[in-house]
Amino acid sequence: MVDDVALFFSRYAALYMAGDADGVADMCETPFLAVRMGATIHLADRQALVEHLSGLMAAYRNAGAAVAEIEELQPLAQGDRAALVTVHWNVRAADGTMIRDFRTSYQLVADPWRILGYVNHDTVG
Repeated sequence: MVDDVALFFSRYAALYMAGDADGVADMCETPFLAVRMGATIHLADRQALVEHLSGLMAAYRNAGAAVAEIEELQPLAQGDRAALVTVHWNVRAADGTMIRDFRTSYQLVADPWRILGYVNHDTVG
């Protein structure tokens, strides 16, 4: 499972950094649930998900982000066809400068892997 999940998130990172919101949305299910800064974001359909992703991707581009690297993957199997995967991401500018170092946990289902939702490990308070 670790190799499959690593390939999945490598593809996800490449599409994300390329600004391909439709490509990333193809890797997800709707409705979709996102949690950012402790607030829930309910995305009822594909259009809402694509708009959400597009906004996040634009923010990264505006910050100078060029590459998202997987620092670490922590998969937790949930039976044969589901997993909770925490990804430690490093987002860097083209010159290697760190833009953001963070973790996000994703709920996945298999055949093929798809993301049901995510929780950013933001500091709330």
